[in-house]
Amino acid sequence: MEKKYWVLLGLTLLLGIMSGIVIETFRSAGDTQPLQQVISADSEHVLGYGETADINGFDITVHESYITSQDNEELLVVDVSFFNNSESNKEIPLFNTMVTNEEGYSFTHVSDFEDRRLIGGQLRPEGLRRGTVAFELDKQSDYYEFSYTDHTGRGLASWALEPSAQSGEGEDATS
Repeated sequence: MEKKYWVLLGLTLLLGIMSGIVIETFRSAGDTQPLQQVISADSEHVLGYGETADINGFDITVHESYITSQDNEELLVVDVSFFNNSESNKEIPLFNTMVTNEEGYSFTHVSDFEDRRLIGGQLRPEGLRRGTVAFELDKQSDYYEFSYTDHTGRGLASWALEPSAQSGEGEDATS
């Protein structure tokens, strides 16, 4: 009796494995076209300059962006503000910011940009902090998107950027 039980269990497991293989084979057989992804600037989920997103107690607004150079590096500079609309102190984590180009490549912020640099850190309730965050670019693109992600899973917002050119360091950017 015990031998029959083990044989039946083994055949059931074998049938399950074989079924999984057959199903996966048919599922992947229809995927013959290459994957092509492009960021859509027309998405209703992408904000523009002056629009505000509420992400986990922060009202975040992107005001403008421009491209400049510093120390022979091309930088995309984003002017952004954080307003703490919660009842407790909040940390502004700049590592939650990112810029993505039209091909989907991402760039993280550089901390040594000197023009009105946004300083991370604690922000009191109803406190406002505004400044610039710079991103080193390895090549020019026609489209950039600034994103802030709350890595606790409580929000993501993206803004379409139309950076203007800035000729020198420390000059005011024009919209």
